Amino acid sequence: MIYERPVRESGDKHALHVEGLGYKVQLPWVWLPDGQGGEVRIASLDLVGQIRLNRDLGRLLADRLRPMIAGKRRVGMVTAVEKGLQVAQVAACELGLDEIAVAHNRVKPHMEPGRRPVIQVGADSVTSGDKFLALYERSISIVAEAVDGVILLDDVISSGSTMLALQSLVEAAARHARLDTPPPVITHACVAIEGEPALAPLTYLARLPEPRRKA
Repeated sequence: MIYERPVRESGDKHALHVEGLGYKVQLPWVWLPDGQGGEVRIASLDLVGQIRLNRDLGRLLADRLRPMIAGKRRVGMVTAVEKGLQVAQVAACELGLDEIAVAHNRVKPHMEPGRRPVIQVGADSVTSGDKFLALYERSISIVAEAVDGVILLDDVISSGSTMLALQSLVEAAARHARLDTPPPVITHACVAIEGEPALAPLTYLARLPEPRRKA
């Protein structure tokens, strides 16, 4: 029996094909500010709350990532809140990781800034609106212990700004832990790419259509 996903959003859709998924994902076309006073129309992949989709995509991502960490004992995963968090958790579980490092989009009270170490770097994401990403004590420790390498994982990679911010956090965590060198980046992983991100190595499951700008 073929699984048919319910369509819960109105308007035009883009049918995203993911190899191995077994069903297409209907993505709504939405308008977003482009940061330059105009608007850009994108096929919006919003994974928040999509339990089955996150489970299926996370398993497929784990299948791609598993050969990359074979034989490595001290591997970490770093992701950013909030849209990629669920799929990252599924992929990490499939890979046998007990915990992952999470970059938050603001410094929160439970991080106890001033009492505990907090690392913050700038980010510039059009889709999420995040301007800063921060790691606090637990996530800093996870990164510092991943001496065999880290997987940087997000839902979508377009400009690559979030990935660069995550990489900066890894480097800062290594400096905080007084490591001679930061953990190497095993790959930049995501569910889908948009455009041609200037990142290597790069692991993804699907390609989103090019954004459409207003004439």
